[in-house]
Amino acid sequence: MKKRTLSLKMMLIIGSLLLTTMLVGIASTTTTSAEPQKVEQTTFEVGGVFPIEKRPEAGRDRRDAFLIAIDELNAQTGADRILPAGVTLTPIVKDDQNTAEGGTQAANALVAEGVHIVIGSSGSSVSAAMQEVLKQYKIPQISYASSSPTLSDRTQYPYFMRVVPSDANQGKALAQLAKAFGWTKGAAIHTDDTYGTGTVQVFTSEFEALGGEMVAAQSFPPGTSDVASQLQAIKDANPEFILANMVDVDGAVVFNKADDLGLTNNPEIAWLITDGTSTTATFAGSDKVKNAMQNFIGTNPAPPSGPIYERFNETWFTITECGGGPCEGPQVSQQSGTMFNSYAPFAYDAAYAAAYGIKLAVERAGGDLNIIANGTALLEALYDVEFDGATGRIKFNDLGEVDGKYTIVQLQGDNYETLGSWDSVNGLDITVTQITLPGDSVWTYSNGKFTCTENCVAGQVSPGFGLAEFLVAVFSSLVMIEIIRRKRKSN
Repeated sequence: MKKRTLSLKMMLIIGSLLLTTMLVGIASTTTTSAEPQKVEQTTFEVGGVFPIEKRPEAGRDRRDAFLIAIDELNAQTGADRILPAGVTLTPIVKDDQNTAEGGTQAANALVAEGVHIVIGSSGSSVSAAMQEVLKQYKIPQISYASSSPTLSDRTQYPYFMRVVPSDANQGKALAQLAKAFGWTKGAAIHTDDTYGTGTVQVFTSEFEALGGEMVAAQSFPPGTSDVASQLQAIKDANPEFILANMVDVDGAVVFNKADDLGLTNNPEIAWLITDGTSTTATFAGSDKVKNAMQNFIGTNPAPPSGPIYERFNETWFTITECGGGPCEGPQVSQQSGTMFNSYAPFAYDAAYAAAYGIKLAVERAGGDLNIIANGTALLEALYDVEFDGATGRIKFNDLGEVDGKYTIVQLQGDNYETLGSWDSVNGLDITVTQITLPGDSVWTYSNGKFTCTENCVAGQVSPGFGLAEFLVAVFSSLVMIEIIRRKRKSN
């Protein structure tokens, strides 16, 4: 009996050991089959920063162009799709209030919401402030309008790129234009921010190298409503032209007051304006400002052309919704017949540049979608992006910028008419033979120079000639007069 009990105990022990072994084996098998798998994120946030409230016409159109691009990118299928399969971009829009402080707040808010890349902003000082925040988190930033030369410093702004050229090019273009008119005395008025000072500094250096002199330079804080003292100082300096460099809302203030002081529609003073004010947004809602700006000459980014631009233009005048809501800018254009803001296509291209950068980064990472969240890898990919956009061929140089090309324009009535172009290779190329400046003075263009031919004022005698050429012309005339006198005397 005792033997049987012992045998039963042994059987229980052995069974228990076998059961434990089986359970351990099952647990071991389960652990092996449940190794952590790579979970790839498929929704990525893209920030968009625009001056919506303070510069409604400009900010609204640029925002909507950005949203149109995001919608298009998400909807693409098949061979036309740029984004990796399954990837969706979520736009997060912020208003920078057209100030550096607003840009800082917008950047911080976007970081908090987990953005992976930021499109914006317009103002150079705003973009500079944003970069101070974004670079800390290695978040790439692509501007669609910020053009100050200071933003080319990749030590200070390492994660900044732009689909517009640096104003270093714009300053050169305007200086060569002033030289073509034979002007030697200039003045400048500009905002004292990053954008306002950049072009003026380049222009001054180039103009002085060409033999000109800046007899006055005045600045004011962005958003100032009183610029009377600055304009009066310029008027007292008696320049032949005034260079104005500021954004549209500040330009409206300047031109309104300049008109009060008799500095517009004045045959003795011409105006050169930069891309910040050579836009219809400057005189939106103000006939006085529009009339004051008549025949002002300025620069604009080279006009978009090609099939991508045509597609963008067609979309703009037919679309009703973008970004999950009403597309306000296109609706305004459709109702009024007016064109979109000149920088709207650049905002559109900036969004596409981001998508191409994402595509390239993922390809280089062997299909790993998580690489999109790696700001350094994404930035490196963006530098190698090249594609045909609404504004032309987008190809970034070593500074993450596109090379400069500008259109020379003049406000005539409600529109800016093209006078020619400038690029870093060919320089100034004027395509018209005659233009009218403020005060109805008429100028003809030939052999790279303008000459006043009608309604000219004192000092505009052969204005397209340099001093030496003018003296030669005078001497030649005197010689001819003497020859004729002697011939008559001999007869």
